[in-house]
Amino acid sequence: MNKTISMSIRVSEEVEELKKAAKLEEYASYSEFIRRTALKEATRVIAENMEKEV
Repeated sequence: MNKTISMSIRVSEEVEELKKAAKLEEYASYSEFIRRTALKEATRVIAENMEKEV
């Protein structure tokens, strides 16, 4: 069973930069860009920490 979690972030000054990056990467929206970028970063952090534990 998948659980859906909603999160809110505040991006005021950076919003134009995020929109530009999302457009360059051809994402449907900058919120999708943020979500996917955060997921990539979370995966990287978890992998790094798992390597340290071994």
